Amino acid sequence: MKDFKWKWQDTLAVAVGLITVGFALANYHRLPAQLPTHIGISGEFDGFQSKGSAILLFGGLGVLMPVLMQITRSIDPKKERYAKFENAYAMIRLAVSLIIDSALAASVLYGLGVSLQSSKIAIAVLGAAFIVIGNYMPQVKDNYFLGVKTPWTLASPEVWRRTHRLAGVLWAITGIIMIISAFLPGKWFTYTMIVTLLLAVVLPCVYSWLDYRRLKA
Repeated sequence: MKDFKWKWQDTLAVAVGLITVGFALANYHRLPAQLPTHIGISGEFDGFQSKGSAILLFGGLGVLMPVLMQITRSIDPKKERYAKFENAYAMIRLAVSLIIDSALAASVLYGLGVSLQSSKIAIAVLGAAFIVIGNYMPQVKDNYFLGVKTPWTLASPEVWRRTHRLAGVLWAITGIIMIISAFLPGKWFTYTMIVTLLLAVVLPCVYSWLDYRRLKA
């Protein structure tokens, strides 16, 4: 696959993924039959699967994510654009892998009854990943698999550029809020998570529409 660009970030992602899976398997017989796989808006685990399924799901995705994201790149009709943000794409691959690895680690720690607020730690790690991704998002060029993909960003490279410049700032702010909110009481966590979702998802989409209308006016 000529578009396959393996970098040190991918090696680190696979290594951390394998270590996390090894930790889960080493404690497999000590784990309960069900492990948490989902964190609700309250900040607590509210979804469970069998431990085998949870380890296979998170472990497999954590280890294979660098390869999976290379495959999506190779089939993207705009794959030539990736050469313009190689380092950013590598860092985002690493961040996504670490999010999944932290989810598995938190799930296993919960199953082991470790006296840590595993769900809070997972949310804090997710917040840190948001900061990293937000830092690199302005470098991402228009493509069909990564970024804020609305009809307006895909229709205009200029709208894409301006939207991702804004989204990068908003995602970084979102990450900071998530880290802080991870250790807030339940109802405050819920409120702040709603705010973060608005910042990270809704505002960039609305902005792309408004900016496209402005440019076409």
